[in-house]
Amino acid sequence: MKRILGFDISSSCIGWCVLEIDDVNIKFIKCDNLKPTKNGSILDKLVDTKIKIQKIIDQEKPDYIGIEDLIKFMPKSTATTVVTLASFNRMIGLISYEYLNSHPGLFNVMSIRHALKLNKILPKKEEMPDLVAKHLGIKFPYIKDKKGKIKSESLDMADGIAVALYYAFILTNRIKIKKWD
Repeated sequence: MKRILGFDISSSCIGWCVLEIDDVNIKFIKCDNLKPTKNGSILDKLVDTKIKIQKIIDQEKPDYIGIEDLIKFMPKSTATTVVTLASFNRMIGLISYEYLNSHPGLFNVMSIRHALKLNKILPKKEEMPDLVAKHLGIKFPYIKDKKGKIKSESLDMADGIAVALYYAFILTNRIKIKKWD
């Protein structure tokens, strides 16, 4: 069995997932999220996150790492938001590259959603937890607040699962891509 580690990256919450695959089977192992520190400069935040990501990679020992790539056009985002997101995304890409000794998979969110959809309708972010759970035959591990309301971290974890699942579909030849997205 090979291990895939998938990341959905933002500067406020990073969802991640570990799947195991062989030539045919895809098995859910775990998912979680981490919160980058809100304190300090952008470099302080990047260093804090780098340490946390390195710990996950060292513990999970993936054979493959997939990352939801940057969206090139973010109409409602400021330049500061785009630069911050790009910094986190590429820093995690570099950590992954150093661990793997090769490129991690960088996947476009639209390619992921198209590959995982069950019909002709593109799933919304809020639909991803149930969608990935259905693909994997699991009950989604929602995180809820004290009042039982689903927390946004659940959506980030679902996106981390979606990244790993998309990579698993590529590696098990369920979908074909011409080149890395």
